[in-house]
Amino acid sequence: MAIKCFLGLAPPSQFTLINGDSPKEKMVVKDSMSKVRPYVVCGILRGMKFDEKNYNSFISLQDKLHSTVCRNRKFVAIGTHDYDTIKGPFSYEARDPKDIKFKPLNQTKEMTAVELMTLYETDLKLKEFLGLIRDFPIYPVIYDANGVTLSMPPIINGEHSKITLKTTNVLVECTAIDEAKASSVLNEVICAFSQYATPAFSAEAVNVVYSSRTEVYPKLQPWNVEVDLPYVHRVTGRSEITTGDCVELLKKMNLKSEVAGELLKVTVPAHRADILHKCDVAEDIAVAYGFNNLGMELPKVIGTSGKLLPLTKLSNELRKVCVAAKYNECLTLCLTSKANNFKNMNREVGPCVTLANPISKECDIARTSLLPGLIKCLKSNIDVKLPIRLFEIGDVVLIDPATETGTKNNKRLAALYCGLSSKFEYVHGLLDYIMTKLGIKAKSEDGYKLKIGSDPAFVNNAQIEILHKDKSIGVMGIIHPTVLAAFEVPYPISMLELDLDYLAKVFFHSE
Repeated sequence: MAIKCFLGLAPPSQFTLINGDSPKEKMVVKDSMSKVRPYVVCGILRGMKFDEKNYNSFISLQDKLHSTVCRNRKFVAIGTHDYDTIKGPFSYEARDPKDIKFKPLNQTKEMTAVELMTLYETDLKLKEFLGLIRDFPIYPVIYDANGVTLSMPPIINGEHSKITLKTTNVLVECTAIDEAKASSVLNEVICAFSQYATPAFSAEAVNVVYSSRTEVYPKLQPWNVEVDLPYVHRVTGRSEITTGDCVELLKKMNLKSEVAGELLKVTVPAHRADILHKCDVAEDIAVAYGFNNLGMELPKVIGTSGKLLPLTKLSNELRKVCVAAKYNECLTLCLTSKANNFKNMNREVGPCVTLANPISKECDIARTSLLPGLIKCLKSNIDVKLPIRLFEIGDVVLIDPATETGTKNNKRLAALYCGLSSKFEYVHGLLDYIMTKLGIKAKSEDGYKLKIGSDPAFVNNAQIEILHKDKSIGVMGIIHPTVLAAFEVPYPISMLELDLDYLAKVFFHSE
C-alpha cells in the first residue's frame, strides 16, 4: 500500500474502528498479571483474504517487530489467532507453570509450561525468550471462554488457534510491560493488514477490562501536526515548494493534509508513531520530493575552523613536560571509595558527589583528588624497579551550587615519586620545570609563590602550598606515614597536585 500511495495509485489510507463505542468482544485482565506482564491490547480483523504471499508477509512483519520495536519480545509480544476457532470473552491471567497445559504451536501433544520451558531450551529461535518469564513463580497465559489456551506469552502460541491460509477472522493480541508501546505495535499490525480485511482498512474494537478501568483497543484515531511553509523551505532548502506541492508530496507518503494560508494541517494515521514533530513532516516532504532533487550547495552560515581548547592544549603540553622529566603517565578511574578519598588520606570527609546505587564500595563517590588513584596505581606496581615516577592529568568532580547540576569538573595534574628515600626535591624540581616551560616566574607579581602547607595527607613541615595571588592552586610534599600504611606502600613518596583549570584560565585566557 505504501508503494501504491508513493506512485499515486492509491489515496492516503483512512482507518475505521468498528464498534468503537460499544465493543462486542472483551479481554479480562486478572490482578495476578500485575507482577508479570501487566498489559494486553487487542483488535480483530474481519473478512481477511489470505494468500501465500500476504500470509508470509503477515508472519514476517511479526518477526521484524519482535526483533526491533519489541526488543526481542522484552517489551511487547505479538500473538495472532484464528478467531473462528475460539470463543470470547477472553482471560489474561497468571498461573503456576504446573497448572498450565496445552498443545503449543507446531507440536502434536499437550505439555505443561514446565515441560515447554525444558523443550525450548534447545530451540534455536525460542530459547532466547525463556529468560523473560522463567524466574517468575507464575507464568502469563491467555484463555478463551471454554478454557482453551490461546498463548503463553511471550514464548509461544497454542496450536488450537493457529492462523492458516483459510483463516478469515483474526484476533491480534499484544502483551507487554509497556502499555503505550503495546498500543503502537498493535496499530502497526492492524493498519498494515487491514487492507486485506472486509471492509478494507477496518478493524473491530475489543474492550480490555482491568479491575480499575476499561480501555478500548485498537486506538486508531489520527492526530494532527501543523507545519508552516517557511519551516519546510528552511529544512529542505527549496523555496519554490508551494503549499499545494506539499499536499501532493504528503499524499505520496500516505499522509492527508489541508492548507490554511501558509500553514499545513497534516493528519497523521495511527500507524505512523514515528511522526512526533513538524520536522518529521518536513522530512517526509523531502523524501517525496527526492533527496537527489534538493541540490547541493554550501550552507549559508559563517564558516568556522575547529581548534583545541586552551585547557586541552595546556594538558597536552604538560604531558610532554612530564614525559621529558621521565615520569610515566597513568589513567585511573574517576570513581573511587570514600575511604580512599578521605580516611586513608588523613583528610576529613568533605563535600563530594555520592552515587545512589554504587556497584561496589570501591566506587561509591566521584574523586575530589588525583592523589589516592596514583598511590593505588603505585601499590599495584610496587614490584617495579625503583625509583618509580608516575603522573596523571585528569578530572576531579567538585560540588558547585552555582552550576546547573550543582557540580563541576576540575582538570588537575598529579605527580608521584617513590624511591628508597622521599626525594622531595624531585617533585619540587618538576614543579619548577613545569612553570618554566609555561613561562610563569616564581615570586614575581604575576607568578607563583610557595608557603608551608597544612594538608594532613603530607608530613608536617615537609609540604608546600602553591599560590597565585593568594589563591591556592596546588600542593606538594612528602606523604604521611599513616597514609603509606593505609595503602600498604612500604617506601616513602613525594607528590604534587596542580589545578590546571586555574592555570589555563589565568595564564592562557581559557573560559
